[in-house]
Amino acid sequence: MDVNNHPLNKAAWKWLKEARQPTPQHALYLLDLAHWGLEHGAEGDWPARDRWALEEQLGHLCAWKPVNVLKRLLSNPDGPDPEEQDSKLLAELRGASSPISAATSVLNQIYAVQRAENPALQPAASELR
Repeated sequence: MDVNNHPLNKAAWKWLKEARQPTPQHALYLLDLAHWGLEHGAEGDWPARDRWALEEQLGHLCAWKPVNVLKRLLSNPDGPDPEEQDSKLLAELRGASSPISAATSVLNQIYAVQRAENPALQPAASELR
């Protein structure tokens, strides 16, 4: 199965094309878009202090089998079921106003999954007020 035929990856490919970013067919378009976003200053739901963790997670995901990356991205235990997570991210990608906005949506999803599973990324008590 070519996971780049998945609707999420097709939507990411459209934004990469608009950003004039090369898109190797063997690479997962969602991850390429996320990398592009980080390189171009995307800012999302992650605090600045956790940017390094997001960058590291993205690097690790690039070494995974693409089908497992999609499962991971849609497995936020604090979110709705995977099908709803898929639909929500797809709607965000299709409704994005720019490549950076689309990249931010992917990065927010990566961070949300990462944060749900890593207590060190939970907000400090002072951030909850």
